Amino acid sequence: MSYKLNKPCSDIERADFIVKYNHQAGLQIEETDDAIFALSENEILKDGVPIVNENYQNELIEKRRANFEQEFFNTSLGWIRRKVNMKDGSQKDFLSDLLLQIKAGLELGQEVSVITYLQPDFSQNITEEYMVSRQERKLANADFIQECLVQTVKDFVGG
Repeated sequence: MSYKLNKPCSDIERADFIVKYNHQAGLQIEETDDAIFALSENEILKDGVPIVNENYQNELIEKRRANFEQEFFNTSLGWIRRKVNMKDGSQKDFLSDLLLQIKAGLELGQEVSVITYLQPDFSQNITEEYMVSRQERKLANADFIQECLVQTVKDFVGG
């Protein structure tokens, strides 16, 4: 549901409106010559009038997908979280902090399991609890190491 402040308005009215609806309620502020609007996340301004964005669900799905693909990279074993939480509570970068240790373990003949993720359903909210439910443990192998090394190069040079 959108909210409207008609113009002309005082600087104090304008500031109060923005604080109340943007800073406190998280609504998007849009201005026209005649008014200031606070729009819900599924609304857009068209011809100076707030309307429901018919593409909102598709845009939300694409936004969730893009966020996921920034935080994870895909391998033959599954999706790998770029920033992983260690048992001691610290956070490590998978590719720069852990990959060489995993590779060394494999070269020494050890079985090394990694946490992978199934791709989420982007039509639903992607919470941490949901992502934990998508976890699987897989054994790393030489192909996996190669895919991670290729990802590191892609991250460095782009592509």
